[in-house]
Amino acid sequence: MKNEYKLEKKKRGYAISSISNKAVKVATQIMVGKDIRKCRIDEVPTPVVALAKQCAKEVQFNWSEFLCKEFLENCCEAQE
Repeated sequence: MKNEYKLEKKKRGYAISSISNKAVKVATQIMVGKDIRKCRIDEVPTPVVALAKQCAKEVQFNWSEFLCKEFLENCCEAQE
């Protein structure tokens, strides 16, 4: 995915501005404000880009399942 979208590594993720596919870039920008993960406005982790890629390709999601999974992962990280 790094090569496919020419992602540029930043301090805490990948630069949104470096995403070469416009649809994926827009989907990523929208998700930055809606995602549970702590994302900076200009950089995101790879899972967010992967999810944005699927959204841009019109793959349908069960958002409640996704959010529940993210919530559980965040709880496990906090407990560790």
